[in-house]
Amino acid sequence: MKYMPSHLTERPPLPLGYKLIPVRTTYLEMRSRPETEAVPPPPGCAVERWAEPECAEYLELFSAVGGAWGWSGRLLMETSKLEAILLAATTEVHRLFCAGEAAGFVELDRSVPGQVEIAYFGLLPAFIGRGLGKFLLDWGIRRAWAGETARVWLHTCQYDHGGALAVYLKAGFRVAGEQIEMQPYAEEFLAGSRPASD
Repeated sequence: MKYMPSHLTERPPLPLGYKLIPVRTTYLEMRSRPETEAVPPPPGCAVERWAEPECAEYLELFSAVGGAWGWSGRLLMETSKLEAILLAATTEVHRLFCAGEAAGFVELDRSVPGQVEIAYFGLLPAFIGRGLGKFLLDWGIRRAWAGETARVWLHTCQYDHGGALAVYLKAGFRVAGEQIEMQPYAEEFLAGSRPASD
């Protein structure tokens, strides 16, 4: 059973300004399709598949969405490896647009047969608090269940939004495991943030 995120299994030397720290990571899974009605899209909003995104444009969105939470996995990845992931047939990147403006994205990893990882999910800061997250997460879950899926999973950690775990549990996920992992974070981020829980 795969729990470790693929972007953490092979790590090059950290650049200046980053360090490895112990982080409590919680893994959640869903073993059956949602039985509830789909969350309707907010007015003026729609999700669109982002086919073959270019690395620079992808990283711009990745940084804008994940900056507040210290996301670094894709920022520290070699360009060739990131490009291979983004162009892989098993990777799906979907952007949420509201009134024509990018509001967030959800990324699915189908590289393990029968399993789909919601690898990344989030909104741009300006769109948080509008109820868009509930819609985008629900949309991503239902998209993950398309095809021959038997398990959908994701992970969160103590540096994510303080309400993330509760949101995932409410969406139908169940905790599958928890462990302390050494993960890379920017020192600048660590200096100005506190974990959601200790």
